[in-house]
Amino acid sequence: MSVRQVTALPILIFLMLLAPGASSAGEAGLFVLTVPLSGPLEPLGRNAAQGAELALKTWGGGYELKVEDENGEPDPYLDPAPVSVALGYFTESRFSEDAPRYLYLKKPVMLPFLTNPEAAGRGPNSFFRLMPSSTEQGRYLALEVLEMKKRPQRILIVQGVGPRQAELVGAFSETLAAPPQPPPPPPPPPGQRPPRSPAPIKPLDSKALVLIKDLEQAMRPDDIPELAKNTPDLILLALDLPEALSLAPVLAESRFKKSPLWGGIVLGFRETGAAYASLSLDLSLCLPVVNLADTRNRALQDFKRKYITDYQAHPTWIAALAYDSLNLAIKAVASSDSPESLLAFLSSQPHHSLAAYDLAAGGGGTPPMGLMPVRAETLGFLP
Repeated sequence: MSVRQVTALPILIFLMLLAPGASSAGEAGLFVLTVPLSGPLEPLGRNAAQGAELALKTWGGGYELKVEDENGEPDPYLDPAPVSVALGYFTESRFSEDAPRYLYLKKPVMLPFLTNPEAAGRGPNSFFRLMPSSTEQGRYLALEVLEMKKRPQRILIVQGVGPRQAELVGAFSETLAAPPQPPPPPPPPPGQRPPRSPAPIKPLDSKALVLIKDLEQAMRPDDIPELAKNTPDLILLALDLPEALSLAPVLAESRFKKSPLWGGIVLGFRETGAAYASLSLDLSLCLPVVNLADTRNRALQDFKRKYITDYQAHPTWIAALAYDSLNLAIKAVASSDSPESLLAFLSSQPHHSLAAYDLAAGGGGTPPMGLMPVRAETLGFLP
C-alpha cells in the first residue's frame, strides 16, 4: 500500500514547536490512536477505532481519545505535549513520520498491529510492540506442537511467497528440530530443598514427516507423492490473505479436508474465517491468542455484548486488540504519577501480544478487564 509522504519541517522550527513546555495545554489525559480511516485498510482501521472508543467509554472517565487517519494529513492543531500515550499504526511508513515527535517528548507509543521488531527499536523503552513478529509466531506454533500429548507425525507446511511467510516457516521448522529449553529454577533459600528442574522439551521425532510445499504445489494436493494416500495430521498455512482464500476451496475438495489447520495472524481476519467455516474446514489455531467464541471468558463476553449494542456488528480481533491496548494505556496512566513512572510501568510489561497482560490485577475499584488471558482454552479460531 502506498502511503503519503510528509515534507519535514526545518529542524529548528520542529524542535521549537515540540519542545516541552511550549504548550499551555491542561493536564495530560489524552490518547491518540492513529489508524487507517481511508484507503484499502479502512475497514480494519474502523474496527480498531471502534474498539478503542468502546474502551474509553467503558473505562476512560476523565480521559480523551483523538483518532487520526493514518493515510491523511496529520492534524496541524494536535499538540503532542499533553498526549499521555499514543497508539495504533498499521504501516511503518506513517509511524516513522510521527515517531520523532513522540521520542523527543518521551511519550510512549503502543504498537498493537505492527509485527516488525524494528519499529519498536526506534525508541527502546518508549515504543512498545504488542504483536508477535513472524519469527515469534513460528516459534510459538512449533512449541504448541511440541506440547501436544500426541504429536503429529505428518505435517504439511504450505508457504506463500512473501518474506514474512518464509520467516514463519523457518522459525517453525528450526524450533521443531531444536526447541529452546526452560531455564533452570533459581537456587532455593538456605535450608530449603531445591525445586525440581523443569522437564526438557524433546524435539519432534526425526522419523516424523515434515513437508514444505509452495502454494502452487498445495493447489494440487493429490499430487503430493510423499503423503501417498495418507492425510496430514496437521497443516500449517504460512500465507497472506489472498493466498489463504485461494487455497480454501481446493482444500475443501481434497482428502485433506478434515486435517487441522494452523497459521499466523492473517488467518484471524474475518474474510478467512468466514470462508473456511463455510467450507467446513478445521481452522483450529491462529494468532493472536484470543478466541472470540470463548464463552468462559466473562470479560470477553461483556466486550462482545457492548460492541454489538454500540455498533450492530460482531467484533473482530482487531477491535479486541485495540480495546485491550487502550485498557492497558488507561491502567498505565492511572498507575503513574509522572512521565518517568509511566514509561517504567509499560517497560515492566511483556510486549509480545496482549495475551500476557492481567489488566484486572490490582489498582482497586473496578479496573479494566483484559480480554486475552494466557490459558490453553483461549487458543483457537478467531471469528
